[in-house]
Amino acid sequence: MNKSIYKIFSGFAVVFMLASIAFLLYISYQGDKNPDKIPSLFGYKPFTVLTNSMKPSFSAGDMVLVKDKPASKIKPNDVITFKENNNKLITHRVVKVTDKGFVTKGDYNNVKDDGFVSPENVVGELVFTLPKLGYVSKFVSSPLGITLLIFIPLLAYLLLEIYDFLKRFIERKEKQKAV
Repeated sequence: MNKSIYKIFSGFAVVFMLASIAFLLYISYQGDKNPDKIPSLFGYKPFTVLTNSMKPSFSAGDMVLVKDKPASKIKPNDVITFKENNNKLITHRVVKVTDKGFVTKGDYNNVKDDGFVSPENVVGELVFTLPKLGYVSKFVSSPLGITLLIFIPLLAYLLLEIYDFLKRFIERKEKQKAV
């Protein structure tokens, strides 16, 4: 019973680690290949929230997932991510749609954002929020995070598998000597 639970758990751990490594490599590859384009997975673009300008909808440290949406379909009350003139990304709520573009405002802010957001600068619309996952994402992306969360568990798993293999090998040899 314990061996089967161990095998199931270790199998899930390996799949999770391999999926994490594949995801990080894919995002890194996308970022290196197209530095001007925002990396995405299946059309979803992950961003870490840096400020509390959209509280209580989401807070600093949360991760927001944004998906492309045609600018013509954006309406008031939609939450969009857009590029400012200096390529800084901002996720705010649309309060008004005009011929010049979108008027946006952070939920926690007292005033609307300066200027208009042109349709070309819209990155996408907020699909959902993952609370505090932005902190995890930033940590996992760091060299220390990659080491602690991917390589050390992978090494531990490999060592356990080698130990298990050697144990079975020795037991088999002892049974053969006894016969």
